[in-house]
Amino acid sequence: MAGNCSWEAHPSNRNKMCPGASEAPELYSRGFLTIEQITVLPPPAVMNYIFLLLCLCGLVGNGLVLWFFGFSIKRNPFSVYFLHLAGADVGYLFSKAVFSILNTGGFLGAFADYSRSVTRVLGLCMFVAGVSLLPAISTERCVSVIFSAWYWRRRPKRLSAVVCALLWILSLLVTCIHNYFCVFLGREASRPACRHMDIFLGILLFLLFCPLMVLPCLALIVHVECRARRRQRSAKLNHVILAMVSVFLVSSIYLGIDWFLFWAFQIPAPFPEYVTDLCICINSSAKPIVYFLAGRDKSQRLWEPLRVVFQRALRDGAELGEAGGSTPNTVTMEMQCPPGNAS
Repeated sequence: MAGNCSWEAHPSNRNKMCPGASEAPELYSRGFLTIEQITVLPPPAVMNYIFLLLCLCGLVGNGLVLWFFGFSIKRNPFSVYFLHLAGADVGYLFSKAVFSILNTGGFLGAFADYSRSVTRVLGLCMFVAGVSLLPAISTERCVSVIFSAWYWRRRPKRLSAVVCALLWILSLLVTCIHNYFCVFLGREASRPACRHMDIFLGILLFLLFCPLMVLPCLALIVHVECRARRRQRSAKLNHVILAMVSVFLVSSIYLGIDWFLFWAFQIPAPFPEYVTDLCICINSSAKPIVYFLAGRDKSQRLWEPLRVVFQRALRDGAELGEAGGSTPNTVTMEMQCPPGNAS
């Protein structure tokens, strides 16, 4: 995310400048992955309004998810993950909405620069947290289906809460270190260290987290869809997880291409920065729609309470008939645990 108050090319380099305001380090950033600004194309003014409208819609949708998953729906191991994922999306969309408001209003000065810096740090932290939660969700779901008997008997009671806490700590640590070297120390003083942090961040997101979320999904598809002994409908929870991973992969492909081309071949990114930001906003705003589409029942009346729809999206009833019906599932576990105690 970069400021777009008034754009001019610097006479001695290709970086962006904001005339009439102090030169802020965050104005040199390329999305989230590179501190080098390798494009001078400013976003059209209408993009700020598109970002703002998309962020407001996403905030409303994820706010409903936070309310229903946190206070209205009985918690189960996977609803805890979805609750934290919605919190990360709310944080990112809020930071992007504030950034868009600052750009739309053309706010300048020290306070506006400070606000842009804070929103960028917040956005990076929330983005990393949201991406890191997806491998945890897909991996645990894969284990719960393939090794269901072992999983439901041996699973620690508060595993979901512990995993989410560790991932939040990891996100905060990565964000703090990245901004220390790339922003706090100054761009020229810490260029080598900052470049190393950019490379590490890209490896963490694309070469570690992406395979960890894709491989369990492939194993889940093979086990449930291709090798099922009985013809039955797959659990809605499987559809939700597969859809969320697919949306992330499609929406983040531009960011991945930018990072790979820049660091591997030193080729300027083919996509303007606002395109990658727009895709990330779409990814954060689309998850409530995924829950709604997966949870709605076409055979029921047109309008159902959102609580019922979201509750249905978490159902794991497809595995009831497996293992002789002796393996507990998400619904059974959910009915046995009072709200807020399952993790």
